[in-house]
Amino acid sequence: MPRNFDLLSACEAFVSVAERESFTAGAMGAGVTQSVASRRIAALESHLGARLFERSSRRVALTPFGRSVLPGAIRFVVAAQEFADDADHARALPVTLAVPRHLSPAAAARVCAAAADRSLTVELLEGSPRERAEWMSAGRAQLALQHVEPDRADWATPLGVGFARGADSGEEPFYLAELRPRRGTPERRRLWLQPEDDVPNVRDRLERVRNGAGLAAGHLRLATSLVTAIARAIADGDLVLCTRPEANEADLAWHPLGDLHLMRGYTLVHRDADLAGRFVEATGDLLPGLLGTGAGATVGTTASAATAATRGAASDAP
Repeated sequence: MPRNFDLLSACEAFVSVAERESFTAGAMGAGVTQSVASRRIAALESHLGARLFERSSRRVALTPFGRSVLPGAIRFVVAAQEFADDADHARALPVTLAVPRHLSPAAAARVCAAAADRSLTVELLEGSPRERAEWMSAGRAQLALQHVEPDRADWATPLGVGFARGADSGEEPFYLAELRPRRGTPERRRLWLQPEDDVPNVRDRLERVRNGAGLAAGHLRLATSLVTAIARAIADGDLVLCTRPEANEADLAWHPLGDLHLMRGYTLVHRDADLAGRFVEATGDLLPGLLGTGAGATVGTTASAATAATRGAASDAP
């Protein structure tokens, strides 16, 4: 058998010529020249050890051996085409990416469009960090942008406090002890966490600072959504743990935390390193904008962010 013998191409030429009873028409049907078709069929005959066509007459006729093996060649060609079709279909299946809630629709659309340019159909599934971890474990999502500790993050941005704008427009640090009721104002202000920051590396550190400041447990509360937390800030004068872009979007004043340095960091978790690599290669430059870790954030370069493609899926929920 020739070193570069292509059994599929040879069978395609054989079937096409046999069905059309003509080397000229058969070659056209196979999408090759007549000389190429002839060479492929000759190579197939050499491989099989017998002639497939009678070449003594003007009309192309199958030999008895050729008639015997033609059904198998047809099945082989059809199976190869079905296999190629299945592969095309599998590549076109949507990839589910678990993402945080409250993403910018424009940023999300740009990420999906960039992935589509690389033949990746991406569908976004919005949820909390715990939900995203569960979806990865259950196989509902193939990729997830997950909230992780700062030293594991590829994209990160500082967390601070947002509150309704007043006379103070500066950005001096805010200390949790300032949540204590002021003299003559019995109302107790609270700091609200949104579900995206209800993770141990944020929540536990805040609780330790709250306890150290002598504050009650009720000073630190978990909201059901970012919208609910912002509404509390506007209506009740409470505070929201948020990023600067989130505060700007809600027209809230934003101050960094003075007691501790908190970051909201993300990495891409997955179960298929090749898929993750293709996704990061296609969309890496756009992910900071999607996650709100753009200007003023600690952002990994596309090259460093691509290291996320080597990580496996998160093994435990936040």
